[in-house]
Amino acid sequence: MSTKEQQEILVNKMVQWQKLETAAVTQTANIMGKAEHPLIRLVAEIIQRDSQMHFRVQQAIIDSLTTSVHVPVEQLAEIWDTIEEHIKIEKRTVEMAQASLKALEGSHSVIAQYLLRYLLADEEKHDKLLADLELIKKKMYP
Repeated sequence: MSTKEQQEILVNKMVQWQKLETAAVTQTANIMGKAEHPLIRLVAEIIQRDSQMHFRVQQAIIDSLTTSVHVPVEQLAEIWDTIEEHIKIEKRTVEMAQASLKALEGSHSVIAQYLLRYLLADEEKHDKLLADLELIKKKMYP
């Protein structure tokens, strides 16, 4: 299979996936409209916002396959110090989430633990996104 064919398949999959994300946004709005408990509403809102972001990321994937995407090395170099500062912040937020979870070990604070595990996973995701951005930077601009 050629690269062009592979890219066409991926673009089609991204478009199908975007339809699912749109359905997820609608469904979470339905959940929020019906749910009275703030935790259930919060979880639905988190998922809704993630689905909206997933849609945007999928569009960026489509764009990267159908148009020329170029990150100017000068721009990346200009802001890299700021990105490195943010990497430090993300590492501290991961540490804070871990310490907060540890503080609740053995407690019956199930909701707090549930939400802290979510926050930890999200902060770890941010840390990985930035670490992977550095890998991209090194591969694009050795």
